[in-house]
Amino acid sequence: MLKLDWNIAEDHRLAFTYMYNDGENFTESDDAQNEFEFSNHLYERGAELNSYVGTLYSDWTDNFSTEVRLSYLEIDNRQISVGGTDFGEIRVELNGRPGMGDVDVYLGGDDSRQSNKLKYDVSTIVLKGMYDFDVHSLTFGYELETLEVFNLFVQHTETEIRFDGIDDFRNGLAKAIYYNNAPSQNPADAAPVWGYDLNTVYIQDEFDLTDRLSIVAGLRYDWFTTSDAPAENSDFLADYGFSNNQTVDGEGLLLPRLGFTFDMSDATTIRGGIGLYSGGNPNVWLSNNYSANNVLQFGTRGRRWCYIDRFDRLAPGADCGTPEVQRSLFDADVVYEDVEADAPSGAGAGYGIPSELHADIAAGTGDNNEINYLDPAFDLPKEWKFALGLTHVFPAEYVFSADFLYTRGEDMAMVLHGDIDQIGTNPDGYPEYDSVREPSFALTNSNQTAEAYSISVGLAKSFENGFDFTVGYTFNDAEDVNPMTSSVAFSNYQERAFFDPQEDVLSTSNYNIEHRFTFTTTWRHDIAQRFPLTLALFGQANSGRPYSFAFNGTASPYGFTPFLDDRDNVLEPGEARNFVNGSWWRKIDFRAEMGFPGIAENHRASVFLVIDNLTNLLNDDWGVLYQHNFPRTVTKGTPESRIGDASRYEIRFGVKYGF
Repeated sequence: MLKLDWNIAEDHRLAFTYMYNDGENFTESDDAQNEFEFSNHLYERGAELNSYVGTLYSDWTDNFSTEVRLSYLEIDNRQISVGGTDFGEIRVELNGRPGMGDVDVYLGGDDSRQSNKLKYDVSTIVLKGMYDFDVHSLTFGYELETLEVFNLFVQHTETEIRFDGIDDFRNGLAKAIYYNNAPSQNPADAAPVWGYDLNTVYIQDEFDLTDRLSIVAGLRYDWFTTSDAPAENSDFLADYGFSNNQTVDGEGLLLPRLGFTFDMSDATTIRGGIGLYSGGNPNVWLSNNYSANNVLQFGTRGRRWCYIDRFDRLAPGADCGTPEVQRSLFDADVVYEDVEADAPSGAGAGYGIPSELHADIAAGTGDNNEINYLDPAFDLPKEWKFALGLTHVFPAEYVFSADFLYTRGEDMAMVLHGDIDQIGTNPDGYPEYDSVREPSFALTNSNQTAEAYSISVGLAKSFENGFDFTVGYTFNDAEDVNPMTSSVAFSNYQERAFFDPQEDVLSTSNYNIEHRFTFTTTWRHDIAQRFPLTLALFGQANSGRPYSFAFNGTASPYGFTPFLDDRDNVLEPGEARNFVNGSWWRKIDFRAEMGFPGIAENHRASVFLVIDNLTNLLNDDWGVLYQHNFPRTVTKGTPESRIGDASRYEIRFGVKYGF
């Protein structure tokens, strides 16, 4: 980081800050307890950041000042398979292994990282003014944020091949093959470049209504403008009667805010507020509409050519003989295209693309992915927030605090199939569907009002002997319709529990932690005055993440499989999503730090020791987190898994030097 300040004149100052950061870690893509990945299936996740910020501060009079800020942020995000992108993903499903249950083994490059590159630039202009009257302090201004996105995300460009057992793997009998690409067979041609401008105007007034009551009131208006639209798909237009090239151009929100602070007495303060806030900018979900439109990229599957995807689910026109015969990837007549130049002699599956699938993509035909589109009636998500809090200092200097927060979400984002209509109801009450239009996923709004309550209380005290402590408790009750846990539309659709996949029903939120207790205690002592010692403990205990009992509804009960993809995500009649809470988790962390003099008078130095999960260091059975894996939909009787990273102790030590 580089920071420069220039006092241009007595009342004008120019500041410039440059920041660079580059970090990485290695991540598992398929990391459930019943999945095993060879090292080449891991991927490096990192991002290079360059940030430039210039700000001019000016005092024009004793009452009027301004701030002008220009900034530019560049993010180059990378997700790179450890084994490179020259070999596709191989998944071998080992069913019912003795003493192990079902295990999926992954080889090759992860299917979602075979062509994955995100770059975006954010340019910002801020014009801000502040004017102090005798009583009122006004803040007002305009902001412009310009986002430009390059988003390459094409799954299966080197294929994903699944095998049902080790024998089928050995014999080349695929359970399913997936291949996606641009018709040119160059994934970069499927990467959309798009963006928008987010405009904001605002005004805020701070004033004292009485000697004890302070008010902050403001009004803000945000609106989007863009000239970038997704490529239009003519088949979609013909089926739906409107285009898939909808955008957020012109969408806006008027956001009022009001807050207060009331000093009831010298010992008691009450605070609160009400305001409307944006529910978040769904950039990653909007980006899907620009890339997944079956114009820039196409997808196909092996079932079209008898690389079996279940005989009862073959693509129309597929002829596998009578009786049906599954084709092997090792058959002599299988021709592979785009085989990597450095592949072994005679290499085929994984190194290249079966010619039939290759030709499908070149022609823009096959089992294409669902088109992603923005509902023409889409409204920006928003949340009303109501807050009320109190702080009271008791005579012995014990500080008590209590806070209540109520959130009311409106027009929350969700994903639904756009192509299916209900055609009946089965005897158990499940709806039956049929796909009657071009297959699609719609980014749309829930008609429900999602509510969340949070109540927190705490007590803190500092003693003259250097000891202090805090204790706290928080209760949460939050609900949503769709947890929207993924950047991909079909994953948002399927990675949840439901009775009806098209339902708009409120349930306990995936993110809700109902109870949380915390405490901290710290002791500070100066050794020989120049060597300050700090010892600290931090403890927490919280109830578990909610989860659902569900079953695999791929083949039934809906009559049509709206991309449920062999998941345990269908609820039994009468059961609700996330109606079960997971196990409690308790742990204590420890930190010790000792300071000592630096080389120069104003320098500071210290050594420190941190033990994360001290409880687990003391006893292997303590501090262990048990919970169900994502997406926390499980069949009844499935035990919770021990989460490795959270359940292990970690010891860190180091030296800090400041000047």
